[in-house]
Amino acid sequence: MLKTTRMTKVVIAGTKDQLEPAISVFHRLNVLHITDFSKETEDFKIGRPLKTASKFSEYLLSLRAISNQLGLKESESGRITKSGEISSDIDEKITKLQKEVSSRFDELRNIEFKLKEKEDLLSSVKPFFGLPLSLDSYSGYERVKVFTGYIDIDIESRIIKIHSNFELFVGEHEKRKIFALFIPREFEREVQELLQEERTYVEVKVPPLKGNPPIILDELTKDISNLKENSNTLRTELDKLKEEYSEFIIAADEHLSIETQKSEAPLRFATSANAFIIDGWIPSNKFDEIEIELQKSTGGKVYLTKITEEIDEKEIPIELENPSAAKPFELLIDTFATPKYSEIDPSLFLFVTYPMFYALMLGDVGYGLIVTAIGFLIIQKFKTGGLNALAMILLISGLLSTVFGVIYGEFFGFPIFNLEFKGHFEAGILGIAGPAIAGLHLPVHRFESVKPLLLLCFGIGIFHVILGYIIGFRNQVLMHDLKHAIYTKASWMMILIGGVMAIAKIMPSLMSKSPMPTGDPILMVGSGLFIIGVILLIIGEGFISILELPTLLSNILSYSRILAIGLSSAGIALAVNKMSMNLMIKPDGVLMGGGILLALAGVVVLFIGHVINLLLGILGPGLHSLRLQYVEFFTKFYEGGGTKYLPFGHNRKYTEE
Repeated sequence: MLKTTRMTKVVIAGTKDQLEPAISVFHRLNVLHITDFSKETEDFKIGRPLKTASKFSEYLLSLRAISNQLGLKESESGRITKSGEISSDIDEKITKLQKEVSSRFDELRNIEFKLKEKEDLLSSVKPFFGLPLSLDSYSGYERVKVFTGYIDIDIESRIIKIHSNFELFVGEHEKRKIFALFIPREFEREVQELLQEERTYVEVKVPPLKGNPPIILDELTKDISNLKENSNTLRTELDKLKEEYSEFIIAADEHLSIETQKSEAPLRFATSANAFIIDGWIPSNKFDEIEIELQKSTGGKVYLTKITEEIDEKEIPIELENPSAAKPFELLIDTFATPKYSEIDPSLFLFVTYPMFYALMLGDVGYGLIVTAIGFLIIQKFKTGGLNALAMILLISGLLSTVFGVIYGEFFGFPIFNLEFKGHFEAGILGIAGPAIAGLHLPVHRFESVKPLLLLCFGIGIFHVILGYIIGFRNQVLMHDLKHAIYTKASWMMILIGGVMAIAKIMPSLMSKSPMPTGDPILMVGSGLFIIGVILLIIGEGFISILELPTLLSNILSYSRILAIGLSSAGIALAVNKMSMNLMIKPDGVLMGGGILLALAGVVVLFIGHVINLLLGILGPGLHSLRLQYVEFFTKFYEGGGTKYLPFGHNRKYTEE
């Protein structure tokens, strides 16, 4: 918690006959972060994959092709299978599946191709129902050119002007006029120019078929019906295979992935003719356990050794170590940058501040409950991974938003408690006055309490930024020395604290236009701290660092967004409620006073308005809360740039040894 997991650099060495047992041990324990061997020497080369690697890779490719053809998803299996059961008949089952699935899948694709071909022919034949000719009548002429298409005008009079010897057939298809024109070829160019000038002309190509369109249509319809029946039969057979073999395919995929990973592991090791060496990292508290397991599995022929010499911190892999409640917030850390080994892990701080900022902004019981429900539903769908972590963050933020919704007394913008604002009384949903909890009288009306809420936001911002500097001070002491920490971090804390103390005394006088206080101890101490902080800053970072002083002020002012976003969300909800209720649903205080249609329109406006506001309420507070973490907080102490801890192993979900 707050600090990353302590890591120990190790070297594993043994004879080549113990390579496979050693790989199996480390893969099962899933704790060794391997440092890839790359600098080959005369004695040590990069290892070669185990003999089983090509076989497992081939099986895995075949299995994934089958899985893709069946449209299989991982979540469709919930059974845990023994690895031994899979290994015993994996070759036979994969061969059988390949034969049964691939043949049906290829046949299905062939049928779908033919089906598309027949349906296209059917579409091309239909327009010629409106003409009294067989399809073979439109082709096979040497001296006659045939034009067919849609047109909205009577073209006969225009064709006569070109040549009097022609045949014109006119019909109708889907309320459009279709024609077929037979004319000597020497007049082809003139007719073509005439038709191109007419904007309503659309050429219709004659399909390469023979016979009367109605008879052809019947034949094509029968062919399509048969093809669809065959397609459905094949799909049913594939669905049965999917149902029968889904658990095996998913479990075998995991088993083969593991075996392939183990078989290809030597590509990361240094090997000689008779020995192997593995460089890596393990959590310090797991060293004894790993050593015991390794000794048991290899009969003491493989040695695990700690490296105690000075190590570059950049090489150490980083594993974040947090309580389960704060674990999802590691996603926000990884999105920004993996911390360095000596840095503070801020996940726990985000666990407190991110949902709090989010809730201060959203602060509505109705919206909070919906956000909580969305988070809960996503968690049920995705049990692990980034979406699960994101949903957990959403759920926590939604729960806290509900709590602040009670404090603000808002339910989809409607007051929960009786409310009196600027002499106007409004009955709340509960019809009672808000209670007093620990001296706080509910509700805290956001529009009535702008000044105190703004001061609260600034107070939160000052504390948040100072906390960042305190963590930064600690990091600088560890990475450099106390002197450096004082110049780079303590100076900024003194400037901030001194500036706040001075402003707290000067601002009331400026606002009331009264004389400035002189000799006030708080003002004097604050001014002194500010001046000392500036001097230390100049000594440590140079005179140009003074140009960064306005940035500190902008950091604190940035926390006003907490109130601004909250007021905008509450304002939109209030506007939607007033517009729909007062103008449509309950005009002049009479329910459905404007008629049922107007009332229904009001309900639609109410629904759409709150859906839009909810979407804004999910995105706005989420992004702005994240910005306050990344820009105002992290920049005071966080550098990042660490290497993510990736242990050699696999988290099994569908198999067990």
